[in-house]
Amino acid sequence: MRKIFAILFTVITVFAIKETVYIFTSTDADIANQRSQLELTALSITVPLVILTLWLWISSRKIKQH
Repeated sequence: MRKIFAILFTVITVFAIKETVYIFTSTDADIANQRSQLELTALSITVPLVILTLWLWISSRKIKQH
């Protein structure tokens, strides 16, 4: 079950990282008007997802070793 969650959160995290990079590199007028708010929102979603995904993968390796 933990591996399924790890795979699911990995897919979600990759999508969130892709969207975060798009927000930081976009020159679209709508995004440029709200850039600071969108950057804060994107980072506040992406950083916890990355931490959760890393924790899920690292923990599953430790369980297999024991």
